[in-house]
Amino acid sequence: MKLGDRLRGVVDNLSGAGETQRLVAENELLRERERQLHDYMRSKVNQLLRVMGTLPLRAEELDDKAMRELDPIGIIADSFTQVLDHLNTTNEKMKLANDEIQTILTAANVGILVVDAAMKIQAFNPKLREMFFRTGTDVLGSTCNQVLCSQDVPPEDCTFAKVMASKIGLQRQEWALQGRHYDVAGAPIKNRFGEITHVVLVYNEVTERKQMMESLRESEEMFRILLENSRDMVQGVTPDGTFLYVNRAWRQALGYGEDDIDRLTIHDIIHPDCREHCLGFFQNLMATAEREG
Repeated sequence: MKLGDRLRGVVDNLSGAGETQRLVAENELLRERERQLHDYMRSKVNQLLRVMGTLPLRAEELDDKAMRELDPIGIIADSFTQVLDHLNTTNEKMKLANDEIQTILTAANVGILVVDAAMKIQAFNPKLREMFFRTGTDVLGSTCNQVLCSQDVPPEDCTFAKVMASKIGLQRQEWALQGRHYDVAGAPIKNRFGEITHVVLVYNEVTERKQMMESLRESEEMFRILLENSRDMVQGVTPDGTFLYVNRAWRQALGYGEDDIDRLTIHDIIHPDCREHCLGFFQNLMATAEREG
């Protein structure tokens, strides 16, 4: 073999070895890139799973080949889309519910106050502002004992304090403030651990009702005095004949004391000779009253 041919053969062998090394190096680079891609995909899948509250994937649960074929990122992305759609629907329902609650609070003819466990005002409706606060006054975050009661500490009969102590709702009648009177109801709002986080207080003003009741009592007392001092015999009787009231002239004329009235009925004071006539008249009177009533 000529020397030139031998030299060309050596060159060809060297060229083939260099190409093989190049291809091997390129293959290793591709494998490294693939490994990095798999590691990246697995880390991001695990990150999404942790966000969703699920344990990360173990290698035996999903190998690299299965991960490429399964496309877990696509599956999780679709799941997140469904979750977001559900959240949007839930948010719309919550907004609607909140709007309904705000409408009810605005329309309510009673004052409604919401305070947290530290007694700080969190919310109130327009009626409560009308009752207790000047327009434009910023009371959110203030304690209700400072704003309503004008005291640094809650009063002894504080409805909020009683609700916090008993952990149940309660009602209180005729709470007085600055010459006005209110019926107050308190109800606790609890978290899932049973701890009170807020208390809702409802104020219903009863000043006019109290004034009417006082006027009625005064009128009743006036009429009682007039009847008691009347020279005519006056009695009040129930349909079964029990005495509701008799005046002094009645007691003196028939010879009974005040303690005797509770054990007497109209049947006990009618003379035997008049019993049938009087009882018939009494029954006719009651029947007429029932028809006209």
